[in-house]
Amino acid sequence: MAEQQALYDQKYEDERWEPLRLRPDAVTTNRLDDVVRLLRGRGGRLLEVGCGSGRLLVALAEQFEQLDGFDLSRRRIELGTRAIAERYPRLVEKVRLSVGNGDEPFPYPDGAFDVVIACAVIEHCVNVFSVMDELARVTRPGGHLVVTVPNIGYLKHVVDLLRGRLPLTGSPTRDVAYWRVHGWDGQHLHYFTRQSLAALLRHCGFEPEEWTGDGKYAKYRRWCTNLVGNLTVRARRVAGVPAAGRSGA
Repeated sequence: MAEQQALYDQKYEDERWEPLRLRPDAVTTNRLDDVVRLLRGRGGRLLEVGCGSGRLLVALAEQFEQLDGFDLSRRRIELGTRAIAERYPRLVEKVRLSVGNGDEPFPYPDGAFDVVIACAVIEHCVNVFSVMDELARVTRPGGHLVVTVPNIGYLKHVVDLLRGRLPLTGSPTRDVAYWRVHGWDGQHLHYFTRQSLAALLRHCGFEPEEWTGDGKYAKYRRWCTNLVGNLTVRARRVAGVPAAGRSGA
């Protein structure tokens, strides 16, 4: 964990905390716009795994009763904690940030959250199944999980593969010297298509409900998942269906 933590602390060493400007209904969207759009009408207790410096939690603070988040980067958690205390003192008790590792058991009881967000998280985790089992464990039956992953089925990535080029799903460059500092392709360890992510969700006790994707002119492209660079899905935790890994199946 220490080596990974140092990598992410270095990656975000120059990050500054600014409030999010979300545009969930815009023609061109990013993955956080998609998350917010998929969470309309939801409330209760929320957990964000891989919360960074907590900017999304602050943006959602009026919608939810309690918001928790954890991230591997100690620097980002310190940055977010300080920003909330200085700019939003009324949220200090409501928005709680802590350092944590998605590859380890989450420090929360079973079914503790009505909504769980894992945006650009599971592709970074060593064991996809263990993190998914933990996401399932802490989501209450009938609650919702919102996941965003890189879409290796994106038409642009398929063309790159046909040209013999490695698709860029997490890095702005193919410069290997840059990757040495920031991680191979942005430290992405796994890749997904809509079909594979849906299979993973169902295997771990979730039923996909709504799919979307982001990018330039995404509002007109998301009807076909091969036309978007990231996949975002809202999935419902199925009551009485344990994750396969925890049930011994």
